[in-house]
Amino acid sequence: MTTQDSSSISSFSTVSSSVTEQNESKLRSLALNNSSPSMTRLWRPAAQRNLKNQWLKLVSQNQQWAKASSSGRSHLTSLVNSYLSQRYMGTMDLGVLSNNMPNIQQRACQKLARQQELHRRNLFSCYKDLFNAMLCERASW
Repeated sequence: MTTQDSSSISSFSTVSSSVTEQNESKLRSLALNNSSPSMTRLWRPAAQRNLKNQWLKLVSQNQQWAKASSSGRSHLTSLVNSYLSQRYMGTMDLGVLSNNMPNIQQRACQKLARQQELHRRNLFSCYKDLFNAMLCERASW
């Protein structure tokens, strides 16, 4: 970069900051000229109330998000655990149980498959809750 380039960049940033300051001062003067003190007094509590309400909505949605994500993490962990148990059921030594109860591994695999389906449904439900919390948060902005 040449010195001419750097000087033009610095002059551009100076000009843009002065333009921004001028625009802000114009907006302030317009706001002061167009609003009487009584209007300002009436507007301020309404704005504070609106801000408080929006903040409470945001806190509520944040709690919904935290609850749904925690629940989803739990269901995902259970889903993975039941999948791994089912996958390695054939290599597990069940000891006395396999001698006394025929087809115990097949029944256990069926039960694990049902658990996986249940955890899959619950995980999808948590995903929908997360999505709804995100949509509600965006709608309140």
